[in-house]
Amino acid sequence: MKKIVVLCGIILLVFPVSSVGISGQNVIFNKTETATPGEIIAMSCSEPYPTLGQPVSLLITLAGKTRERFNETLTIIDEFSGFVLTNGEMKWISGSLIESQLNVTIGILPRYTKKIPWYPTVVGNHSFHVSAGVTSEKQLNVSVGFDVEGIITPSLGCPVIINKNNSDPLSITISEERVITEEPTHLAKVMLQPIDGTESYQIEEQIGKWYTWINAGMDIVEDEVIVSYDVDSIPEGFYNIMVITITANYTWPHAVKIMNTTPTDYTVVQLSDIHVGKHSNVINEKEGLIRLFTYINEIIRPEFVILSGDSVDWYNQKSKRNVYADLQEAILQCDSPVYTVPGNHERYANSVLFLYFPYTNLTPYHRYLNPLSDYSMQYGNMNYVFLDSGYEYSRWEIQPKIWNLSPEGSGLTNTQRFLLENTYGARQMNQMIIMHHPAVSDTNDTGLGALPNDLPSGNNECIAMNRGAFILYCLENNVSLVLTGHTHKNHVFTSLGEEATNDTAWPLFIQTDSATLNKENNGGRIILVQHGEIIGYDYRPFN
Repeated sequence: MKKIVVLCGIILLVFPVSSVGISGQNVIFNKTETATPGEIIAMSCSEPYPTLGQPVSLLITLAGKTRERFNETLTIIDEFSGFVLTNGEMKWISGSLIESQLNVTIGILPRYTKKIPWYPTVVGNHSFHVSAGVTSEKQLNVSVGFDVEGIITPSLGCPVIINKNNSDPLSITISEERVITEEPTHLAKVMLQPIDGTESYQIEEQIGKWYTWINAGMDIVEDEVIVSYDVDSIPEGFYNIMVITITANYTWPHAVKIMNTTPTDYTVVQLSDIHVGKHSNVINEKEGLIRLFTYINEIIRPEFVILSGDSVDWYNQKSKRNVYADLQEAILQCDSPVYTVPGNHERYANSVLFLYFPYTNLTPYHRYLNPLSDYSMQYGNMNYVFLDSGYEYSRWEIQPKIWNLSPEGSGLTNTQRFLLENTYGARQMNQMIIMHHPAVSDTNDTGLGALPNDLPSGNNECIAMNRGAFILYCLENNVSLVLTGHTHKNHVFTSLGEEATNDTAWPLFIQTDSATLNKENNGGRIILVQHGEIIGYDYRPFN
């Protein structure tokens, strides 16, 4: 049971260790000899304390020992409460959804274990309610933490734009690990420094604080602190942020933009598949990106820039060259805020040069660019939703082979779908959704390992999970554009996978070419917004 304490307008949510739950303490073991065939006898999570975006497995074991084989339906419901970033504010929300439902064949073996993939997308507490047949429901508690410590939001890849005319506060989220007996995280100082290096401002007018902690190990907890500040006295400008706690100093460059008003007419630039650090060509992607940003600063002057995945090519912690540092250096040449989503290449991280092994860890992305994988914001009467379209799926997992011709994204989890429909989405206004892998194509995958397709549009190089549900959401909820990359091609498709002939046949599913790998066509897509309506979205070379 969580305990809520209110002191002088400060809300503290305190979770006793026993309530949050450690997966190792929630494993259920029944003797096989006394269990009914099909009964759940053990449950666990493959990682006791998973982090955001870390694929893990739920392990469910059912009793066997029956001469007559039968199928048992295994249902897993995730009842969660945790953090999501929506409209520039970190919120604690709750929900319940079916994580998985599958049939298990029970036979003569003593036990049958199912390994159910789970991709955590909400930091917080998850209670898995597992049922099978007529046996009583079992419960497994798992806590999920942030992948990195420090300032979770705002960040370089997820900045906040504050409208002073609306009295928007500056909301800061801090995450720190500590031994449970140590003093909780406390913010000692918050500073804003203009990106041009002029006079800094210390922010002191705190108008709200929210605190909780989550289990992160044996006797280790992860403090989560959300603090809001009034910044009406801070002049307009683009700022770096520094936060000093009692144990550490944290900074993010280009993280806060303060404006007196939000324009009704503005421009957004999408850049995709930059592949900084690519070894297999002679192009210097960092220099190319800096040239693009110089053009954007001088000619386009957008309100913000979107990087739609594969911003780096491959990350090797042992390499002398840190591709994320190169990417950061390039992004800092941009005079506008930059928003990011991860692609499949942000997950490539190994110690073998030149080999792109499908990998699922987003830690370097979270550490150097953006601690969040999914979020939403509203700007200029438009709702923007940024989604992680997942790790490589299908051909590698179904038919393993070194040369993977067509890597699809694993797609959207059931939790992401729930959040899109209930938290991130804002159907009362026009919406734009950004992710790396497409949802619509004009061709289908063929050959071994290709996913079956029962939708009108093609599924080549598209998301795998929840593709149909996502397309239906876009059709029914005022989505104008779905901006993606991945294919290194320029396409504008309808939901049927046909090239659009009507410029406003919403929703349009857009694929955008690599911004740096084609010297003759390096550039990006320019989205023009006028009074909350999209009036242009052409791809343009930036020469």
